[in-house]
Amino acid sequence: MRHVSWLRTCALIAVISFSSPSLATEPDARSTVDSFHQALKDVMREGPSLGFRGRRDRLWPIIERTFDLGFISSVVSGQYWDSMSGTEQAEMTDTFSALTVATYASRFDEYSGEEFTVVDEKPLKRDRMLVRSELRTSDGDVVQLDYVLHMTTGAWKVINVIADGVSDLSIKRADYSAVLKGAGFAALISRLNEQTASLASGT
Repeated sequence: MRHVSWLRTCALIAVISFSSPSLATEPDARSTVDSFHQALKDVMREGPSLGFRGRRDRLWPIIERTFDLGFISSVVSGQYWDSMSGTEQAEMTDTFSALTVATYASRFDEYSGEEFTVVDEKPLKRDRMLVRSELRTSDGDVVQLDYVLHMTTGAWKVINVIADGVSDLSIKRADYSAVLKGAGFAALISRLNEQTASLASGT
């Protein structure tokens, strides 16, 4: 009887482990941000020896894994996204992605004691999550970095970064929409490519 009871217990544990959301391994918004911060620190520690190109190549897959770049590209394009052709939407996403990676590769170029700390997280409307964190610089300054994430393809991905209360998504949407309205799609792509090239050259 004890043998049968033990078998039933093992079977029950197996069922719970594979079927219960509370006990099975689940993607976690905080873990997404923690992993990104750790990757940034790792690249920063090797920053000078990697150079811009090395940092860019190292960060590209990390940023693609962390950020929903396609979704962000659609948001920063504003109302003009829906009027773009499929080819234009793909070009916008690729160009914006390249600029995003270049920006991180340029800004996080060396390590001098900076520390990232996740403070807390809380749910937002539309099934999104807010992960609050701080970046403490080597000078002792503290930058508040808040990440807004949503769930896509089974993973939490960043869709906005708010630095000291300033939304990167809102700034880019206003800026890019103005260019699209005044000069058109080709002009925006040209401008973003110029910004990427400038970051790569350090100018």
